[in-house]
Amino acid sequence: MCGRYSQTLDLAEAVKRFGVKPPPFNCKPSYNIAPGAQAPVLCHGGLKLMKWGFIPAWSVPGSGAQLFSSGNTLEKKFSPDTVPESDAAPQEREGFINARAEGIASRPAFRSAFYRTRCIIPADGFYEWASSAGAKTPYRFEMRDKSLFGMAGVYEEKTNTYAIITAAASALVRTVHHRMPVILEKRHEALWLDPKFRDSETLLPLLRAYDSSLMHVYRVSDLVNDPKNDFPDCLKPF
Repeated sequence: MCGRYSQTLDLAEAVKRFGVKPPPFNCKPSYNIAPGAQAPVLCHGGLKLMKWGFIPAWSVPGSGAQLFSSGNTLEKKFSPDTVPESDAAPQEREGFINARAEGIASRPAFRSAFYRTRCIIPADGFYEWASSAGAKTPYRFEMRDKSLFGMAGVYEEKTNTYAIITAAASALVRTVHHRMPVILEKRHEALWLDPKFRDSETLLPLLRAYDSSLMHVYRVSDLVNDPKNDFPDCLKPF
């Protein structure tokens, strides 16, 4: 599960880091990006602003299909269940915020996007919540050098939405949560973005936990529980 992340550096840093042209939009640093938010996403054609919450084209009104049927377990599986229920706004439950790496190449909701519209989500940290005695405690994970990294994702151009791919957690993240976003190695980023490359036997092995030795974790305050809180204090150690 990945229910919150941050991209606090200037957009120019993302342009430099991923070697793309400056996009035709500006966006301010975000310290607590929540599902439903608009955020920069790197696609084959460059950086685009998209909504976090993947909605397949076939599920839009008028297509004759629904994303979720009443009581569908997928709605719970891909909802931000790491966040206290009182803090989960209704719009956060629209679409899939995460796509499990396991089975992504065959699952109807993501199969086409996996082969045709893969993306990278720039981030400099993500949050996970540890549960203990009914309480949820937030932690922040980031690179040891605090650099930008790219999370693997898929997007739907017709609905302008995206989802972050998750995998079984690394040893570091597992101390807090059993899932984590897939962080791509730099050498694999170009391949992941290439829409002409559709060899699942090569792509699927890229969707794995990131090296724990290159990351670190620390506890943050409950400020991040509320998506309305989007300022530097969200990053401060508690």
